[in-house]
Amino acid sequence: MNINHRVHNSINAINQAVKLLSREGFIIIGFYHDSQSKPTVEIDYAPKCNTYITIGQAIYYRHEGYYRFGQFELEGCRIIWKERNIRRS
Repeated sequence: MNINHRVHNSINAINQAVKLLSREGFIIIGFYHDSQSKPTVEIDYAPKCNTYITIGQAIYYRHEGYYRFGQFELEGCRIIWKERNIRRS
């Protein structure tokens, strides 16, 4: 598969993920893509992120200072968010 085809597929995946996230009420902050990793969509933290963590659909993958970062997969994209870790306040 050539690079143009991979980019085209990634754009389609991002488009589908953004549509589904929007329907769920998430606010989209941005997206990134390079040829070495999954397309990534950044969302604003929402209480629904906690639900995804609780049911095992999402995980926290990094803690940095007073923030923690979560992620889950949707339509072949990595969906990420940042939230203030209130336990450290």
